Amino acid sequence: MDAELVIRSRQNSLLKRASAAGAGKLDDCLLLEGERLIRDAFSCGVELEVVLVAEDRMDIAGSLASEGADVRLVEPGLLQQVSTLNSSPGSLALGVTPTLESVAECSPGVDDLVLVIGPVSDPGNMGALLRSAEAAGVSAAVCLAGGARPYTPKVMRGSMGSALRVPLFGGGAQQTYAALRELGFKQAKAATRGGADSSSYDFSGRVALWIGGETEDLPEEMDALEPVTVTTAGAVESLNVAVAGALLLFAAGRNQRADG
Repeated sequence: MDAELVIRSRQNSLLKRASAAGAGKLDDCLLLEGERLIRDAFSCGVELEVVLVAEDRMDIAGSLASEGADVRLVEPGLLQQVSTLNSSPGSLALGVTPTLESVAECSPGVDDLVLVIGPVSDPGNMGALLRSAEAAGVSAAVCLAGGARPYTPKVMRGSMGSALRVPLFGGGAQQTYAALRELGFKQAKAATRGGADSSSYDFSGRVALWIGGETEDLPEEMDALEPVTVTTAGAVESLNVAVAGALLLFAAGRNQRADG
């Protein structure tokens, strides 16, 4: 890191790349904003291309550089221009987007809980689901094709880093269903009504919980999944997908082993 080589042009190639990544135009590039998220990426083994830090935040720049990051200083106003936030946290990193392999590649334990996220289109809901998944003790999550991409800035912020810490897989619905069946998972799906009560459903053993989208349900081929319902009071017709997902995940009880 050379304090004399501060980026002061909006035409700088790194700033252009950061702007494109923030707009979701680069599938292979991951934008991480803020020191906490950057450190989460470090600890999770995400390959970082470069870290851009405002020149008035030498504390952050020095700390990250001492840990081996390739740090470049940037004029604060320019960093704000490429930030996806109303107020830039003073640092951002460009990383290599992890590849989403098929869940067939995982090696599950005897009591693993896997969350399968269907066509959830809102990045905030996707992030909240991944955050709840980590808190509830899932072993992995599958982000099916057709929903929000899990490594976009909005999902990353909504997940508070869980999108980096929870092992993520991808693929289509049929492929995922077949792979989980081959791995010995009992498979259930969230149902607005008519399913087994979540408080009494048997979540023991290897379980895969499928969640549909906000308005688009899972494919018809998934009708064979066991429906599980969160019982509600009053005239409420349905719950937000992220809320329903969180309640079902915690009903599975894997969070009770967190201290172990």
